[in-house]
Amino acid sequence: MGTTDPAETPRVLAVGDGFFVRQAVDNIAWIDMGEFALVVDALEQPQLEKEVFDAIRSTLGDKPVRYVLNTHTHYDHMALNAAFQQRFGAEIINQRTSPAGPRGRWFEGSRRRVLMQPAPGCHTEEDCVVWVPQDKALFVGDIFGWGLIPLEAELGNESARLLAQTYGRVIEFAASVVIPGHGPLATTAELSRWVKYFHWLCREVRQACSQGKTDRQITQAIPPPDDMKAWWRFVLWKHEDSLSKVARAIRHGRLTTWEP
Repeated sequence: MGTTDPAETPRVLAVGDGFFVRQAVDNIAWIDMGEFALVVDALEQPQLEKEVFDAIRSTLGDKPVRYVLNTHTHYDHMALNAAFQQRFGAEIINQRTSPAGPRGRWFEGSRRRVLMQPAPGCHTEEDCVVWVPQDKALFVGDIFGWGLIPLEAELGNESARLLAQTYGRVIEFAASVVIPGHGPLATTAELSRWVKYFHWLCREVRQACSQGKTDRQITQAIPPPDDMKAWWRFVLWKHEDSLSKVARAIRHGRLTTWEP
């Protein structure tokens, strides 16, 4: 990924024929479904409306946007919802506006179909993933954060198990392209690597805590894995943040099992 931040300069990337992602710190995608277009996530800066609409028009022409899917309802995924409603009469789909059942909801077009599948509890209780089987592309919202432990709730035995179980189900999609809510695009390999990292982190921090190490000593004793150092913004603060979350959970008696 190089030495510069790949998300600092937004780029429109073609994931498939008629399928585009504006990759930046916050990601948004638009997909040609045939008779209409579908958008996934809607950024956090309403002032980007013209740029985004111009990019959609330049890639999909005058195709109307019928649906906007929010992977969850944090502000940084919803800023352009109202603009899509006003411009196209788009229907906003998320777990607040129109909750999907456990099996999810399919959106059908003549060109491709898209599944929105609930995956609650990894980041928020409203988390969803969006699967585009024709292109083997998977939107994971903020469930995957390039090294972050994504929980909004406290880390503990139950939440750690839920994370591991949900990642297992997400990995089963075997996506070729994984589109996180923020930062560079990834693959299923990065999802699998994060699970191993999380298990390793819990073991290493537990041992360090049992030896009476302070947070500073833990940070010095458990450096980021070499093969993850190039992950987006990982060595800047994410690894240290994860160390802190695990150590706090162990010291407070919330994370008592050896493995999530």
